[in-house]
Amino acid sequence: MSAGAFPWRTLLFVSVAINLLVIGAVVGAYSAGVRVQRESGEAIVARAPGVRAFLAALPPEARPHIRREFGESWRETRDLRRAAMDARREAYEAAAAEPYDAARVRAAYANLRAADQAVIGVFHDNMADVFADLTPEQRRDVLARLRRAPPAAREVLAPVDEAGDGATIDGEGREALRERMRERRRAWRERQEQRQQQP
Repeated sequence: MSAGAFPWRTLLFVSVAINLLVIGAVVGAYSAGVRVQRESGEAIVARAPGVRAFLAALPPEARPHIRREFGESWRETRDLRRAAMDARREAYEAAAAEPYDAARVRAAYANLRAADQAVIGVFHDNMADVFADLTPEQRRDVLARLRRAPPAAREVLAPVDEAGDGATIDGEGREALRERMRERRRAWRERQEQRQQQP
C-alpha cells in the first residue's frame, strides 16, 4: 500500500464494528423488554394524580369545602360515568364479536375515549375552579405536591383467579363486593346527613 493512500479497509472495519455494536444494543434492549413510546395526551392524563392526591395537596383549611364540591360534581356526573362504563362494555363486546370488525372496534374505542375524557373534563374543570380560589403561593405549593404525587390508579377489586389475571369474580366474590359497596354508601350517606345537621 502506498504511503499517501486513504485507509479504506480500516474505515470499512470501523464502520462494520460500529454497526454491529448498534445492532447488538438494539436487539439486547428489545429482548430485555425496553420499549420506546411517544407520550400522548391520553398517556399524560392517565398518569395524572387523582382526586385523593389533589385533595391531599390542598391547604388543610380548603379541603372540607372542596371535598363537598367534588362530592356534588360526582353525583352530577353519574350519567357521564355510566356512559363511560357502557362505552367500555361496548368496546369489549365489539372486540370479542365474531367475525371481527376492526372498524367497529376502532369506533367503539373512539367512543370510549370521548366518554372517559368527558368525565375527566369535569374533574379538570373543578381543579381549575379551585386553583382560581388559591393565592399564587398556595397554587405553587399545590402544583409542587401534585408533581410529586403518584398517578391515579384503580384499586383491584377482583381477587386473582386461577389464570392469575384477576379479571373474573365468582358469584360469592361479586356479592361480597356489592355488600361492601352498599355498606360504604350507607356510611357515606350517614356522614353527609350528620354534616348537614351540624350548624
